[in-house]
Amino acid sequence: MPNTIEQLGVKAAGTVKAVKAGYDGLRGVFLHLAEEHGEVAAMMKRVSKSQDRQARREQYARIRSELLSHERAELAEIYPALIPYDITREMVMLHNREAAQLESAIRAVDALDPASEAWGLAFERLRAFVEQHVEQEEKHFFPKAQAALGDAATETLRTRYDAAKVSAKQQLE
Repeated sequence: MPNTIEQLGVKAAGTVKAVKAGYDGLRGVFLHLAEEHGEVAAMMKRVSKSQDRQARREQYARIRSELLSHERAELAEIYPALIPYDITREMVMLHNREAAQLESAIRAVDALDPASEAWGLAFERLRAFVEQHVEQEEKHFFPKAQAALGDAATETLRTRYDAAKVSAKQQLE
């Protein structure tokens, strides 16, 4: 289980990411998603540096839960809201394909022993995929989605996203 200092570091990374996203014009759910991206990136960085089997197992369980619940909540609430807009319709289809790739990369890590070199390599592939996916969302998808939906709708989507994420986490347990 991560200690309080580690948890504060994760939260700080999320806050930094959210501040930058806010500066870049993101609001509502998109600001919140960027914050979550920062938090999971910090957790993944810690795991990638660890050789401790037990620490890897415990921290990866949390990362896995965060990634899957985040992605499933996006699929349930965020991306369907973007289908009606010409500017975002294509990115919805691309995101859906990437969501399937993310789940596949997670299954690849799940199938291996955290003490093995193969686990570390699979985790690094997952980490690289997540970094690429986050960059694409934050630089390309979110700004277009923000413009299409407007500030008021992104606030409403935040509430729906949060509920969907809680539900997804419960299903994962």
